[in-house]
Amino acid sequence: MKRRNFVKTALLFVSSTQLFSTNLFPTDLFTKSNFKFIYGNNGLKSEFFKFLKNVFNLYPENKFHKLISDVTAVKNTDQEIYKTTQSKLDSISPILTSVRYQLPALMSQKEEMERQTVLLLGEGTVYNGYLEIGSSGRYLDYLEEKVEIKGKRYYADGKEPGYSVVEMIDRGQICKGATYIPLANYKTKYSEFIPAQSLDLVTIYIGFHHCPLELRVPFISSIRDTMRAGGKLILRDHDCDTEEQKTLVALAHDVFNMGTSETWEYNNKEIRNFYSLDFICEFVEKIGFKFTKKTIFQEGDPTKNALMIFTKI
Repeated sequence: MKRRNFVKTALLFVSSTQLFSTNLFPTDLFTKSNFKFIYGNNGLKSEFFKFLKNVFNLYPENKFHKLISDVTAVKNTDQEIYKTTQSKLDSISPILTSVRYQLPALMSQKEEMERQTVLLLGEGTVYNGYLEIGSSGRYLDYLEEKVEIKGKRYYADGKEPGYSVVEMIDRGQICKGATYIPLANYKTKYSEFIPAQSLDLVTIYIGFHHCPLELRVPFISSIRDTMRAGGKLILRDHDCDTEEQKTLVALAHDVFNMGTSETWEYNNKEIRNFYSLDFICEFVEKIGFKFTKKTIFQEGDPTKNALMIFTKI
């Protein structure tokens, strides 16, 4: 059975609350109200609506947007807004939410990441050894339809992949298809799991912004050491070059967590070190990579989440 057909078949068994893995965004204390800042400014509020419509899209975007706006107008703190809005999500959830919103949103993002990644790598290119950081094969299944990946495969994630229907849909196949490595809050030493200089391709669609500041250099260096010279690093991260942009992206994280049933306590502890793309590219280059100057943004995404490609030197 083709992987995309497998996903459609498995849909029949999925509950409406499980499709999106909520470990994509690990966790910080906010000093201002993200909700008040964005929804109190008509221009930023309109921009944020594009995130609900074009990226998140787990609920009817107009109803979700209005619900957030209405609650933000009457509550005082982000904690109150988060909890109150979350408690009212059932009121805007249509019948068969998973079929009409959640699964299509997941598949749309997978297809978009495949399209962007293939544009950067080149269709038909071949790679020996693969590491996906931050998910367990979510993007590998689609990627393999356009590029050839041989050799050993690894997933580094916060949770070991299993065989629940949700997990199989997420990775697009029944089998796990790779060796699991615990992400361990960015403290993982990949050299303990992967032979040095053995990978041609590493993908990090979750970015570096959740990595603690003191772990940035050892984390990226550990990834570098697993790669062959000339190996490709695919990295996706937000371009947060202004304070307004940082707040908009922070609210996107709040709403993602809220909409995927994470507690306020989880959300409030989330590490968020947002950077400009200029900073990210310069930082990664200092650790032994060359930025190819190719950057792709998703159309209609106000969080300016950019896909980039680096080559190990």
